[in-house]
Amino acid sequence: MDDDKPCCAADALQRIRQVKINGLMTGITMLDESIEEVMSQYLGSDQEIRAALMKKIRIHNYIPKSVEEEYARVLMEEYKKVIITKKIE
Repeated sequence: MDDDKPCCAADALQRIRQVKINGLMTGITMLDESIEEVMSQYLGSDQEIRAALMKKIRIHNYIPKSVEEEYARVLMEEYKKVIITKKIE
């Protein structure tokens, strides 16, 4: 995957996907791109994957300390959904 960063705020807005964090729909910028990039790293453990996802997501999103664990949990769920989808294809 190339390092395709949004050129402007309008481009970044087109790359937002909503997920539920603590029961609230929350927009995460560059989620799909971040998942694809982390997948390409072939990390071994869930802990390594969670850390890599959080690191990538923080580049384009503010994550309050109080919900870091919930973000990490949801990011892993989304990551695993992508893996399952790719296996089916």
